[in-house]
Amino acid sequence: MPFNSIYKFNEFNEFHQAAKGQVRSQHADIHVFRLQEIGNAVVDKMPLFRTNFYQIGLMRRANFKMSIYENEYELNQKCAIVLFKPGQLIQFQSDPNWEGYVVMFKETLIHINQDNPQARKEFSLLDPTTESFTFISQESFTELSEIYEKLLYEYAQEILRSMPIIELYLHILFHKIEALCKPSLLDINDHKFSSRKAIITYQFKKLIQQNLRTTKNVSDYADMLHISPKYLIEAVSEIAGQSPKEIINQQLITEAKTLLRFSEYPIYDIAVAYNFNDQAHFANFFRQKTQLSPLEYRKSANNTPETELFTNTTE
Repeated sequence: MPFNSIYKFNEFNEFHQAAKGQVRSQHADIHVFRLQEIGNAVVDKMPLFRTNFYQIGLMRRANFKMSIYENEYELNQKCAIVLFKPGQLIQFQSDPNWEGYVVMFKETLIHINQDNPQARKEFSLLDPTTESFTFISQESFTELSEIYEKLLYEYAQEILRSMPIIELYLHILFHKIEALCKPSLLDINDHKFSSRKAIITYQFKKLIQQNLRTTKNVSDYADMLHISPKYLIEAVSEIAGQSPKEIINQQLITEAKTLLRFSEYPIYDIAVAYNFNDQAHFANFFRQKTQLSPLEYRKSANNTPETELFTNTTE
């Protein structure tokens, strides 16, 4: 099954060791460092992986390449904000000459799960379905660098004393990035993003990332949120403009495309991993959503030969 081989990093230092970076975190919930500190021994390429923590990178002057799900990005010596979010399927190619900063943090650090009306600006940034790569100007890079430098200073202090200040700077960073990347979200329908329905929608999307390989049923997610399926449908449809089932199916297609494009796992194994009854059922679902069979998509994405890995049953 594919997910036996796609590594999920639960701790920062597990990730650093796998990437052969020279940095190490001294705190379980947050790590702040400069990209230059990673060193030249970093791996050329990290294969598909997931994390259970967030990472916000501020980068420039590098040839860094990455993919988040099936979307590919390339820095090309420009300035950019790069986000890794829990549950995403990610891979990247390193560049030891990069410049910039990284802050890694776990969700427990920012109390996003609390019913806090002021949390709505974080929702867009931390929502696992929103954009994860944004080019910015040199002026914006300089402005955000000042926040990272303050984070670095506090991170070097006695952590229990500095943690409230670190959390404050993190929230400032969120607001600054929101203003740079999605200014239209700051002024429109303010009440909508501070409602209980917005919190439910955010939590629902997160649960999909964590449980998609286990269940595709809306009622199961409603149970996890301790609400009725009817209220889940109402809340998600109002906030996201899509039904919960549509979002689940969209995420299924996104992850399936990623595995078909960036891995050599047999199509049968991918079908099993996502609990389809059989390979034919998965192929029919995939064709219905994309107008292509899984094999056709894999060939078109990778220019792979007719002898594509394909086992057990036919499409």
